[in-house]
Amino acid sequence: MNASRDPADARLPPLPQDAQTLTYVELWNGADLLIRKAGEEVAGSRWVFLSALVMLSFCLEAYLDYAGSLLFGAAWREGDAPHAGQDVQRRLALVCAACGVQLEARHTYRTVAMTLLELRASLTQATQMRMPQSQLARREAPPDPAWAPYCRRNVVLDYRAQLRILLGKLHAGLPAAERGPLSL
Repeated sequence: MNASRDPADARLPPLPQDAQTLTYVELWNGADLLIRKAGEEVAGSRWVFLSALVMLSFCLEAYLDYAGSLLFGAAWREGDAPHAGQDVQRRLALVCAACGVQLEARHTYRTVAMTLLELRASLTQATQMRMPQSQLARREAPPDPAWAPYCRRNVVLDYRAQLRILLGKLHAGLPAAERGPLSL
């Protein structure tokens, strides 16, 4: 039974006791929920779409850790230079190479993956910008102009679809005996 007191959670089916929940799946589901919620409040939907993109970037990174552990075993997290400690773009290239997935600029999923990772990096740097002074103007102001092009439903849906393609290709390259279903 769901332990949450949120009435919306009461409608969710209970999780089986033996179900294995993977972080990348939970992040994917969180992004889906945000995408559905974005249309409910027009004034805040740009921020919700941006949040969905950030969740998708976290999903990508969590999937790389999942796949990297299956592909490289203990070397992924242990040793003198563990792969998990490398820059996330380097980990993406490493996992793609190990799975036989082409990571060339001509593939849209590559552009999407790199953009998601760059967006995440720019947000973690918390670069300051001038915001409008009035309370109403701040509520209605778009996110940072560098992020604004991503804060639309069609872009978020396209990015999610391209990320699903990339993760599907990577998943197909994992050892069959050790991988479960992709569940996205």
